[in-house]
Amino acid sequence: MFVLPATINHQNVLSIRKEGLIALEKTPDDCVVSGADLTHFDSTALSVLMAFVRAFPSLQIIDAPKKLVSLSKVYGLEAILPLVASVE
Repeated sequence: MFVLPATINHQNVLSIRKEGLIALEKTPDDCVVSGADLTHFDSTALSVLMAFVRAFPSLQIIDAPKKLVSLSKVYGLEAILPLVASVE
């Protein structure tokens, strides 16, 4: 499982994408990304998640902040990104 950091923005998006892809490649049978720690983000977070889904189509994204789920709907990505909202 790869846990997203607290902040995803244009300054760190490329390093997070790289780290996440490396981590997920090491555990292909456990393609899960957790958004439990994610608190500060913008649409760049969606681009990272899209890269993960492209590389690992069976990916599950758990504990997604409700704001991230809403943002995915605004961009029309709710059918593509397998987001499971966190319980608050």
